[in-house]
Amino acid sequence: MHSRVDGRSVIKQSQVNILVILYKYRFGSRQLIAESLNKNPDTMYRNLLVLIKHGLINVRLEKRSKLYGIPAAYYLTPKGLRHLQSLADYAFIDDSIIKGSYRDKSVSENTVLHTFAVFQQILALKRQYPTLKAFLRRDMARFTYFPSTPPSAFLSLYDSSTTKRFFFDYVQDTLERKAFYQKVSAYIDYFDKGGWDVTGTDIPTLLFVAEKANTEYRIKRLIKGALSRLEPDVEIQILTTTKRAIEQIDQQSVIWTSIEDPDELIALYQAV
Repeated sequence: MHSRVDGRSVIKQSQVNILVILYKYRFGSRQLIAESLNKNPDTMYRNLLVLIKHGLINVRLEKRSKLYGIPAAYYLTPKGLRHLQSLADYAFIDDSIIKGSYRDKSVSENTVLHTFAVFQQILALKRQYPTLKAFLRRDMARFTYFPSTPPSAFLSLYDSSTTKRFFFDYVQDTLERKAFYQKVSAYIDYFDKGGWDVTGTDIPTLLFVAEKANTEYRIKRLIKGALSRLEPDVEIQILTTTKRAIEQIDQQSVIWTSIEDPDELIALYQAV
């Protein structure tokens, strides 16, 4: 299947698939995009060049990033988003997302690194759990019942006869304590006031992936503080792990600890 750009040039379905991935994750490296589509990175590079030539995507690589070994970040241009929007399967793309995409060329490097980390972690989880589905912030924007400040990703995992749902957040070491505390408090308040009730499903488990081990220790204390202060009437399961543990999940899947029992490691499918 092919689609036309500007009524003239034709791009292949394999190239449209790249646009879809970049729509979902916002930023992606060549390696991450290739892995998500199960393609060879060299072939992916050629397709990326074609899409850049058509003005559908752009790439950013700051000198500082190159020095630290951070890969080039590809992202959709407004033209690329409009092209996706013109396709029947993606007509739902909102004009506000297209308008907001003008900022992608100048957002902070920290934002790009956060996106890369979430992308990589979700791919790792999908390798371990093939039935896992991930919905990123642009996906969640289609639904009004998510919190006003949504998680990094919403995950659903089908296991035997049940579907488990999760709010997934990656917590960088640079995130201020106050900002994290407010985020956790907002989640608790959202669930406690019935924000999720409209879905008719159980409250999702909150997953927090800390950049470092000391970050995990710090956020556990902040989570306990928020729970103690707010005393929610609903039961909310909260699990934490580290970026390193996620990256090594192919060797060890039992990587999560709960706030209630931090000494016991559990696998994702064991979440309540």
